[in-house]
Amino acid sequence: MDHFASLFDRSLDAVVGMDHRGNVIAWNKAAEEMFGWSRDEAFGRPMGDLIVPQQHRSNHTKGLSRYNKTREGPVLEQRLKLTAINRSEFEFPIELSIFPMRQSGGDIFYAFIRSLLHEEARQTEQERRAQEADVLLRVAKNLMEDISLEEFTRLCLEAVCDVAGLDAAHVFYIAGVGEARRLVPSGSWFISDPKFQAVADDTAARTFEQGRGLPGQAWSYGEVAIVKNISKRNDFIRRESFSSVGLTQGIAVPIFQDDDIFAVMEFFGSEKARIDEEMIRLLRTVAYQIGLAIRRKREAEERDILRKELAHRVGNSLAILNAMLRGTASKSSTVAEFVSTFSVRLHAVSQSYTSISRPNEQQTLRSLLDGALDLLPNSEHAHVSVPDLAVASDGVLPLSLAFSELVTNHLKHGDPGSVGTVIVSAEWDPSASYIRIVWKEPRSTKSESSSSGYGSVLLKS
Repeated sequence: MDHFASLFDRSLDAVVGMDHRGNVIAWNKAAEEMFGWSRDEAFGRPMGDLIVPQQHRSNHTKGLSRYNKTREGPVLEQRLKLTAINRSEFEFPIELSIFPMRQSGGDIFYAFIRSLLHEEARQTEQERRAQEADVLLRVAKNLMEDISLEEFTRLCLEAVCDVAGLDAAHVFYIAGVGEARRLVPSGSWFISDPKFQAVADDTAARTFEQGRGLPGQAWSYGEVAIVKNISKRNDFIRRESFSSVGLTQGIAVPIFQDDDIFAVMEFFGSEKARIDEEMIRLLRTVAYQIGLAIRRKREAEERDILRKELAHRVGNSLAILNAMLRGTASKSSTVAEFVSTFSVRLHAVSQSYTSISRPNEQQTLRSLLDGALDLLPNSEHAHVSVPDLAVASDGVLPLSLAFSELVTNHLKHGDPGSVGTVIVSAEWDPSASYIRIVWKEPRSTKSESSSSGYGSVLLKS
């Protein structure tokens, strides 16, 4: 049998031999590497104790006993796929063929064994890549469709949920500036069943600061955050609504723009949902691609909004300039007065549009006032006490014009010895929908005209 041992040692597959009692009689080098037992350790020991998983040992013993009695074995001389264990009792997939050899003192058996562990890993990787490609293909297809950002987001979430066996998904966007930044619900949901609408309703009323709740943790850490056993997690803020519909586990994935997080996706499922390392890797890849697609979709919608806004503002600007031209001309006694007055008003319009065109610079009530007061020769004498409230883009122009008119009238009609001495204050109730601005200056010359000037009309509008 030495020639057999020499031949077996040259085999790339594990080769093991067993006598009719089930004890090891052959064990090549490949078997040593695969199972972790040396040849000396394996020889004479029951084969079942070394490589057969615990749950299959009874069948292994019964099969050997039946063969010894009948010389029949349904698994012999066939290619079989099953599992084996190594010395550490790690169970892994194998493919083997068993061949009996007749002997006078009792038959012996040889098995040729090939590990399928790497093949299974490759297959899993191929399946993961196929799933990933399928999701990304659906994302790309949706991106080309003429649909809203909300519908696009929902379809992307649905694609991921289909692959992962998840039931609900949602996107939060980061809004606000500084310490006021929060994750706010986008309203874009995918739910696989109407019964999950309760979690969407619960989420719609909530915002999350950095580090708070599942999405807040993903935002804070810049990494995937996972929650399991939601019903037992007191720190899961929406526990009641999610538990009531059977959603027991969730995962939140941050979406980056360059190095900054601008959104967080969250996915939820029942106990059957697949949330493992493979799925987490898939979600990271898909989140990156979806993030790119969402940004492109948002930018396209923003460009469309800006285009419409530009057309609207050009029309408004022409109407405002026409009214300014007529109003200034009717109140001017000379060409020089007209040019002087109209130039100041035109400058105010120009400044307001310059402010609007700076998307990254939030205009405030104070900044608009300061811009108008800079026209005064002694602007340092002005006393301003107003809250630093942000001004919406559609409020920049009318406020800029109003402040410019007040400054212009102060220059024209104010006490020459007190030019620049104005007091501006504001009364604001956060619960109200308006703010009251008070402009005070030294007594001025009373106008003899009974008609309303451009500034009066502007302030009343």
